[in-house]
Amino acid sequence: MKTLSIENSGLQLKRFALLGMSGLGKTFISRRLAEKDDWSHYSVDYEIGKLLFKSQYENLLDGFEIDNLTNLSNFLGKPGSPSLGGISFSEYLKRQKLHRDAEIKATLDACLLVEKSPDLSHMLCDTSGSICELVNPSDENDKILTSLSKNFVIICLEAPDSMYQVLINRFLAKPKPMYYEENFLRSLWENFKNNTSYVNDKINPDEFMVYGFKALIERRKEIFDTISKNWGISLNFEQLIKINSANDLIDAINFAIMKKIKSQ
Repeated sequence: MKTLSIENSGLQLKRFALLGMSGLGKTFISRRLAEKDDWSHYSVDYEIGKLLFKSQYENLLDGFEIDNLTNLSNFLGKPGSPSLGGISFSEYLKRQKLHRDAEIKATLDACLLVEKSPDLSHMLCDTSGSICELVNPSDENDKILTSLSKNFVIICLEAPDSMYQVLINRFLAKPKPMYYEENFLRSLWENFKNNTSYVNDKINPDEFMVYGFKALIERRKEIFDTISKNWGISLNFEQLIKINSANDLIDAINFAIMKKIKSQ
Protein backbone atom coordinates (compact mmCIF):
# COMPACT_ATOMS: atom_id res chain seq x y z
CA MET A 1 0.00 0.00 0.00
CA LYS A 2 2.66 2.53 1.07
CA THR A 3 5.61 2.34 -1.33
CA LEU A 4 8.97 2.23 0.40
CA SER A 5 11.67 4.43 -1.04
CA ILE A 6 15.34 4.88 -0.28
CA GLU A 7 14.53 8.62 -0.19
CA ASN A 8 12.28 8.09 2.82
CA SER A 9 13.27 10.72 5.40
CA GLY A 10 13.14 8.20 8.22
CA LEU A 11 15.66 6.03 6.42
CA GLN A 12 17.93 8.91 5.47
CA LEU A 13 17.99 10.28 9.02
CA LYS A 14 18.01 6.87 10.70
CA ARG A 15 14.62 7.16 12.39
CA PHE A 16 12.98 3.81 12.98
CA ALA A 17 9.70 2.83 14.66
CA LEU A 18 9.85 -0.64 16.19
CA LEU A 19 6.54 -2.50 16.30
CA GLY A 20 5.81 -5.96 17.60
CA MET A 21 4.37 -8.04 20.38
CA SER A 22 5.37 -7.51 23.98
CA GLY A 23 8.52 -9.42 24.90
CA LEU A 24 10.19 -9.51 21.48
CA GLY A 25 12.95 -7.07 22.35
CA LYS A 26 11.86 -3.62 21.15
CA THR A 27 12.99 -1.95 24.37
CA PHE A 28 16.13 -4.10 24.66
CA ILE A 29 17.32 -3.08 21.19
CA SER A 30 16.40 0.56 21.78
CA ARG A 31 18.26 0.70 25.08
CA ARG A 32 21.29 -1.04 23.63
CA LEU A 33 21.61 1.51 20.83
CA ALA A 34 20.95 4.38 23.22
CA GLU A 35 23.75 3.23 25.51
CA LYS A 36 26.30 2.02 22.93
CA ASP A 37 25.71 4.36 20.01
CA ASP A 38 24.06 7.38 21.63
CA TRP A 39 20.78 7.04 19.73
CA SER A 40 17.62 8.73 20.97
CA HIS A 41 15.11 6.35 22.50
CA TYR A 42 11.44 7.32 22.64
CA SER A 43 9.49 4.78 24.71
CA VAL A 44 5.75 4.95 24.08
CA ASP A 45 4.99 2.81 27.15
CA TYR A 46 6.97 5.21 29.33
CA GLU A 47 5.20 8.22 27.82
CA ILE A 48 1.83 6.53 28.38
CA GLY A 49 2.63 6.25 32.07
CA LYS A 50 3.70 9.87 32.35
CA LEU A 51 0.49 11.03 30.65
CA LEU A 52 -1.71 8.88 32.90
CA PHE A 53 0.07 9.55 36.18
CA LYS A 54 0.78 13.28 36.02
CA SER A 55 -2.90 14.19 36.02
CA GLN A 56 -4.36 11.96 38.74
CA TYR A 57 -1.84 9.46 40.04
CA GLU A 58 1.40 11.38 40.66
CA ASN A 59 2.49 8.93 43.36
CA LEU A 60 2.87 6.26 40.64
CA LEU A 61 5.64 8.31 39.00
CA ASP A 62 7.96 7.28 41.85
CA GLY A 63 10.23 4.53 40.56
CA PHE A 64 8.58 4.57 37.14
CA GLU A 65 11.28 4.19 34.47
CA ILE A 66 11.69 2.97 30.90
CA ASP A 67 13.14 -0.27 32.23
CA ASN A 68 10.57 -0.58 34.98
CA LEU A 69 6.95 -0.26 33.87
CA THR A 70 5.61 -2.05 36.93
CA ASN A 71 3.56 0.93 38.08
CA LEU A 72 1.76 1.07 34.75
CA SER A 73 0.99 -2.64 34.94
CA ASN A 74 -0.25 -2.15 38.50
CA PHE A 75 -2.42 0.78 37.41
CA LEU A 76 -4.08 -1.23 34.64
CA GLY A 77 -4.60 -4.08 37.04
CA LYS A 78 -6.16 -7.46 36.37
CA PRO A 79 -9.87 -8.24 36.34
CA GLY A 80 -11.02 -10.81 38.82
CA SER A 81 -11.47 -11.58 42.48
CA PRO A 82 -10.31 -8.74 44.80
CA SER A 83 -9.15 -11.34 47.29
CA LEU A 84 -6.68 -12.53 44.65
CA GLY A 85 -5.50 -9.05 43.70
CA GLY A 86 -8.07 -8.38 40.99
CA ILE A 87 -10.35 -5.45 40.23
CA SER A 88 -13.91 -5.36 38.91
CA PHE A 89 -14.35 -5.82 35.18
CA SER A 90 -16.07 -2.43 34.89
CA GLU A 91 -13.10 -0.72 36.56
CA TYR A 92 -10.74 -2.64 34.30
CA LEU A 93 -12.62 -1.36 31.23
CA LYS A 94 -12.39 2.20 32.55
CA ARG A 95 -8.62 1.93 32.93
CA GLN A 96 -8.30 0.31 29.52
CA LYS A 97 -9.97 3.33 27.91
CA LEU A 98 -7.60 5.69 29.74
CA HIS A 99 -4.66 3.66 28.48
CA ARG A 100 -6.00 3.71 24.92
CA ASP A 101 -6.32 7.49 24.87
CA ALA A 102 -2.86 7.94 26.38
CA GLU A 103 -1.28 5.49 23.93
CA ILE A 104 -2.74 7.28 20.91
CA LYS A 105 -1.43 10.62 22.18
CA ALA A 106 1.99 9.24 23.15
CA THR A 107 2.45 7.61 19.73
CA LEU A 108 1.42 10.72 17.82
CA ASP A 109 3.62 12.83 20.11
CA ALA A 110 6.65 10.92 18.79
CA CYS A 111 5.71 12.05 15.30
CA LEU A 112 5.11 15.60 16.50
CA LEU A 113 8.57 15.61 18.08
CA VAL A 114 10.11 14.75 14.71
CA GLU A 115 7.97 17.27 12.83
CA LYS A 116 9.12 20.03 15.20
CA SER A 117 12.75 18.92 14.77
CA PRO A 118 12.93 17.68 11.15
CA ASP A 119 16.69 17.18 11.31
CA LEU A 120 16.42 14.87 14.32
CA SER A 121 18.33 11.71 13.46
CA HIS A 122 19.36 8.37 14.94
CA MET A 123 16.12 7.81 16.81
CA LEU A 124 14.18 4.72 17.76
CA CYS A 125 10.48 4.95 18.52
CA ASP A 126 9.83 1.97 20.79
CA THR A 127 6.07 1.51 20.37
CA SER A 128 3.73 -0.27 22.73
CA GLY A 129 2.85 -3.87 21.94
CA SER A 130 -0.79 -2.82 21.75
CA ILE A 131 -0.38 -0.35 18.90
CA CYS A 132 -1.90 -2.95 16.59
CA GLU A 133 -5.16 -2.61 18.53
CA LEU A 134 -5.37 1.09 17.69
CA VAL A 135 -4.90 1.00 13.92
CA ASN A 136 -6.46 -0.38 10.78
CA PRO A 137 -3.54 -1.44 8.58
CA SER A 138 -5.86 -1.98 5.61
CA ASP A 139 -6.92 1.68 5.66
CA GLU A 140 -4.45 3.76 3.65
CA ASN A 141 -5.60 6.85 5.55
CA ASP A 142 -5.11 5.41 9.03
CA LYS A 143 -4.04 8.40 11.13
CA ILE A 144 -1.47 6.70 13.36
CA LEU A 145 0.21 4.63 10.64
CA THR A 146 0.23 7.57 8.23
CA SER A 147 1.98 9.75 10.82
CA LEU A 148 4.48 7.04 11.75
CA SER A 149 5.33 6.19 8.14
CA LYS A 150 5.83 9.87 7.32
CA ASN A 151 8.45 10.29 10.04
CA PHE A 152 9.94 6.83 10.60
CA VAL A 153 10.65 3.61 8.80
CA ILE A 154 8.12 1.18 10.30
CA ILE A 155 9.77 -2.08 11.34
CA CYS A 156 7.69 -5.01 12.56
CA LEU A 157 9.51 -7.58 14.68
CA GLU A 158 8.37 -11.09 13.78
CA ALA A 159 7.94 -13.90 16.26
CA PRO A 160 8.28 -17.46 14.95
CA ASP A 161 5.88 -20.10 16.21
CA SER A 162 8.62 -21.47 18.47
CA MET A 163 8.69 -18.13 20.32
CA TYR A 164 5.08 -18.27 21.47
CA GLN A 165 5.73 -20.16 24.70
CA VAL A 166 8.83 -18.05 25.32
CA LEU A 167 6.71 -14.90 25.06
CA ILE A 168 4.16 -16.36 27.45
CA ASN A 169 6.90 -17.27 29.94
CA ARG A 170 8.35 -13.76 29.69
CA PHE A 171 4.93 -12.31 30.28
CA LEU A 172 4.45 -14.45 33.36
CA ALA A 173 7.89 -13.54 34.70
CA LYS A 174 7.50 -9.81 34.07
CA PRO A 175 3.94 -8.74 33.23
CA LYS A 176 3.69 -5.63 31.07
CA PRO A 177 0.84 -3.21 30.53
CA MET A 178 -1.79 -4.87 28.39
CA TYR A 179 -4.43 -3.13 26.33
CA TYR A 180 -7.22 -5.07 24.63
CA GLU A 181 -9.62 -3.79 21.99
CA GLU A 182 -12.85 -3.51 23.95
CA ASN A 183 -15.07 -5.87 21.95
CA PHE A 184 -12.30 -8.48 21.90
CA LEU A 185 -11.80 -8.08 25.65
CA ARG A 186 -15.49 -8.49 26.39
CA SER A 187 -15.56 -11.63 24.25
CA LEU A 188 -12.51 -13.04 26.06
CA TRP A 189 -14.09 -12.35 29.43
CA GLU A 190 -17.33 -14.12 28.56
CA ASN A 191 -15.57 -17.07 26.94
CA PHE A 192 -13.31 -17.48 29.96
CA LYS A 193 -16.27 -17.53 32.32
CA ASN A 194 -18.17 -19.97 30.11
CA ASN A 195 -15.20 -22.34 29.91
CA THR A 196 -14.45 -22.32 33.63
CA SER A 197 -16.45 -22.74 36.80
CA TYR A 198 -15.74 -19.17 37.91
CA VAL A 199 -18.28 -16.42 38.48
CA ASN A 200 -17.32 -12.73 38.21
CA ASP A 201 -16.20 -12.11 41.78
CA LYS A 202 -14.32 -15.42 42.01
CA ILE A 203 -12.27 -15.34 38.81
CA ASN A 204 -8.55 -15.84 39.29
CA PRO A 205 -7.05 -12.71 37.68
CA ASP A 206 -3.71 -14.35 36.88
CA GLU A 207 -5.41 -17.22 35.07
CA PHE A 208 -7.43 -14.77 33.00
CA MET A 209 -4.37 -12.69 32.10
CA VAL A 210 -2.52 -15.77 30.81
CA TYR A 211 -5.64 -16.84 28.91
CA GLY A 212 -5.94 -13.37 27.42
CA PHE A 213 -2.27 -13.09 26.49
CA LYS A 214 -2.33 -16.40 24.63
CA ALA A 215 -5.33 -15.21 22.62
CA LEU A 216 -3.64 -11.88 21.94
CA ILE A 217 -0.60 -13.55 20.39
CA GLU A 218 -2.67 -15.13 17.63
CA ARG A 219 -4.74 -12.00 17.06
CA ARG A 220 -1.82 -9.60 16.99
CA LYS A 221 0.42 -11.71 14.79
CA GLU A 222 -2.04 -11.34 11.93
CA ILE A 223 -2.38 -7.58 12.43
CA PHE A 224 1.38 -6.98 12.62
CA ASP A 225 1.85 -9.05 9.46
CA THR A 226 -0.57 -6.73 7.66
CA ILE A 227 1.17 -3.63 9.02
CA SER A 228 4.48 -4.95 7.73
CA LYS A 229 3.01 -5.75 4.34
CA ASN A 230 1.20 -2.45 3.85
CA TRP A 231 3.29 0.06 5.79
CA GLY A 232 6.83 -1.09 6.42
CA ILE A 233 9.23 -3.99 6.65
CA SER A 234 9.77 -6.93 8.96
CA LEU A 235 12.78 -8.34 10.79
CA ASN A 236 12.64 -11.91 12.04
CA PHE A 237 13.85 -13.12 15.40
CA GLU A 238 17.00 -14.69 13.97
CA GLN A 239 18.01 -11.25 12.67
CA LEU A 240 17.13 -9.56 15.94
CA ILE A 241 19.39 -11.68 18.13
CA LYS A 242 22.37 -10.76 15.94
CA ILE A 243 21.92 -7.02 16.46
CA ASN A 244 24.63 -5.73 18.78
CA SER A 245 25.14 -2.26 17.37
CA ALA A 246 23.55 0.48 15.30
CA ASN A 247 25.45 -0.71 12.23
CA ASP A 248 24.00 -4.21 12.66
CA LEU A 249 20.48 -2.78 12.80
CA ILE A 250 21.01 -0.51 9.81
CA ASP A 251 22.44 -3.37 7.73
CA ALA A 252 19.44 -5.57 8.56
CA ILE A 253 17.00 -2.76 7.75
CA ASN A 254 18.70 -1.88 4.46
CA PHE A 255 18.60 -5.53 3.41
CA ALA A 256 14.90 -5.82 4.26
CA ILE A 257 14.07 -2.56 2.49
CA MET A 258 15.90 -3.44 -0.70
CA LYS A 259 14.24 -6.85 -0.70
CA LYS A 260 10.82 -5.24 -0.40
CA ILE A 261 11.52 -2.54 -2.99
CA LYS A 262 12.47 -5.22 -5.50
CA SER A 263 9.21 -7.03 -4.86
CA GLN A 264 7.03 -3.93 -5.32
